[in-house]
Amino acid sequence: MLRPKKNSLDGRSVLRPGHSTLCPYSSKLFQLYLKESINVDENLTEEQQIELIKKIWKEYGFSAIAGIAIALTVGFGWRFYQNYVTSRAERASIIYERVLSDLVTNQIQDASTQSHLLIQNYSATPYAKLAAFLLAKQSVLENKLDDAVTQLQWVVKHGSSDTFLQIARLRLARVYLAQKKPDEALDILKKVNSNAYLGLISEVRGDAYLQLKKVDQARDAYQTALKQLPDTAINRSLLQMKLDDLPTS
Repeated sequence: MLRPKKNSLDGRSVLRPGHSTLCPYSSKLFQLYLKESINVDENLTEEQQIELIKKIWKEYGFSAIAGIAIALTVGFGWRFYQNYVTSRAERASIIYERVLSDLVTNQIQDASTQSHLLIQNYSATPYAKLAAFLLAKQSVLENKLDDAVTQLQWVVKHGSSDTFLQIARLRLARVYLAQKKPDEALDILKKVNSNAYLGLISEVRGDAYLQLKKVDQARDAYQTALKQLPDTAINRSLLQMKLDDLPTS
């Protein structure tokens, strides 16, 4: 029986079993291992060839098969997951289109039912967050502020987009102000998810300070908001009016 020598190229063993995660059969290093570690010429007898195959199978066969099996499993699993995510997103999109259609035709109850369906069954999709925003808006219109708080808190808790998170925080702060809860409004705005909304955040903070009768802090917040908002912002005029109407100390 042929016994491989422990030859090496640079002082290290060449492709010793268990030391490589690559399949050895296509490796140039493996071919070098065969030529260097087995001290026979290339014209092996049939028995020697069989013995060599047995040796290769014994040392590398299971690892090679296991590697192939793992690669196939991972590849199939990833494709299955991608298809699953895409399919669910498409179904959620269809439901959300129904919600918008129901709102256009003033079928509020149907829109609400479909929105709740999105939140319950498709919570990982962005359409569920959009549905929660619509429910919150409708709740505010119906003066159901507690329901609006619930929907916006859900977005804050489950949202993954910085934009969605910041919009939810801003709207939640405004609902808190409508409930005369300025401290809660300031608290929800402590965390900033997107710098693109800094001007609006500062404005709402000013509104909260004004409710708390902290006029100087409200003035500072409004002035900061004017600096942060672009010149083309549609709320600049209203913000300037808020600042001008503040009582002088």
